[in-house]
Amino acid sequence: MENRVGYSLPPSLCQSRPWLMISHGQDAQRQTFFDITKNYYYSKIIPELCDKGICRSCSSYGWLVLRDYTSHDCSLLNLVSMEMIELPPIEYSTSEYCILWLPPSDPNSHLLVVYKDFLMVWRAGDTEFVRKEFLFDVEFNSFLTVTVDEGNIYALVAPHGDIVKADFKDPIVHFKKLINGEKPSLGLQEGRVFYDSYLVECNGEMLLVYKIYSASFLSYKVVSTFEIFRLDYSKDAWIEVKDIGEGTIFLSEFQGRSSLVSNPQVKTNSIYFTQRRHLCIFDLDDQSIKLSLPCPNVSKSNSAFCWIWG
Repeated sequence: MENRVGYSLPPSLCQSRPWLMISHGQDAQRQTFFDITKNYYYSKIIPELCDKGICRSCSSYGWLVLRDYTSHDCSLLNLVSMEMIELPPIEYSTSEYCILWLPPSDPNSHLLVVYKDFLMVWRAGDTEFVRKEFLFDVEFNSFLTVTVDEGNIYALVAPHGDIVKADFKDPIVHFKKLINGEKPSLGLQEGRVFYDSYLVECNGEMLLVYKIYSASFLSYKVVSTFEIFRLDYSKDAWIEVKDIGEGTIFLSEFQGRSSLVSNPQVKTNSIYFTQRRHLCIFDLDDQSIKLSLPCPNVSKSNSAFCWIWG
């Protein structure tokens, strides 16, 4: 890596704050990294990311799960060390999620590829994925959102919005119900019929974040507001939250994560998300949404956005 020129390497990443990474151009040949603390972007061409898509995954530990557009092979890439791990062949296209449970350097690390009716599991050094069945304490037909917190895997599952925690017991993975309370209802107004949900750990608490759309126009949806609920274990219920204090939530398409960023350029008690080419900030204080165009060099089409940590 010491002989590589700067434009072929990502900027220096850190764990305390995320960068917005945008893959764009023909076959995702270009990567743009936007630093929210400096309001500055860096254009790169990183060979390891060219012609590859970032898989729908959570809990990266600085790692990305990649899928080659041509060969369909999957791999793990660490954007700090630039270490790449080629994964055994697997049919990824019909999966719902990838979950990296602990970093590959940890002897207990697993990569889980979640399908509708089973899991495929890989451990560092394995030459193939192993199929595992899963068992649910609740009625299940799909995963709504998944998160990893302190080595534990939590999921919100359809059809009833139950929250479950994974328990690994060979040869199955048992998803146990955490609370008996129902998923909170949205305070939807007329016309607000679309939403996405995220499980996010914030300030030591588990939050359920609803991203609510006011309308759908052709190929994209317009975000109108957010609703947040805190999991109260003592009451076995979700409690609505209007304030997250000094925390900031960052939402990608499939994953949410919070951070305490001590920088005046980063707005606290807010939610950062993207919409088309725009970086958006939802202010929980006044319920407003501020839009900016951080990287004008990025095309309106064929662009993929995600938040990354070191």
